[in-house]
Amino acid sequence: MVHFDETGLHIKGRREWLHVASTKTFTFYGAHAKRGGEATNEIGILPKFQGTAIHDFWKPYFKYLCRYALCNAHHLRDLTGILEQDKQNWPQDMIDLLCEIKKIVDEKKPVANQLDPAQIKNFEERYEQIIEKGLTENPLPKLQNQPKKRGRKKQSKAKNLLDRLKEYC
Repeated sequence: MVHFDETGLHIKGRREWLHVASTKTFTFYGAHAKRGGEATNEIGILPKFQGTAIHDFWKPYFKYLCRYALCNAHHLRDLTGILEQDKQNWPQDMIDLLCEIKKIVDEKKPVANQLDPAQIKNFEERYEQIIEKGLTENPLPKLQNQPKKRGRKKQSKAKNLLDRLKEYC
């Protein structure tokens, strides 16, 4: 498992990107003028990587031939933002569930390498219920008398996060 991320920084007055790849024991930092695939390819870790890449749902990461998992620290940050800004209820339920799952997984690790199937089923059912609650709170806006636009329809941050949690997690 390797965690991947990138963030902007300034080097000698110019905007660059700090790319990070980290495991429990090692961290690689690489600065590059670009953020996207060109930089990732030149850095050379992801193009050869065959394990599980954990990341923040940045689309260019998905083009590499490895397994993927999305970063719950990023999910928690996004959920907290929606909770605080939009005053919706479902983000707190999801935060509580993700934290509960992590706590139980951490407790089980020293003893067993997996959770009980009934416990997994319970977590999955609760997860799906929270997603459905969120989707109910965030329906797509009805566009009446608007000219049709090409491409993806604009959605709220909450709806985008719900779609990501439903589709990729």
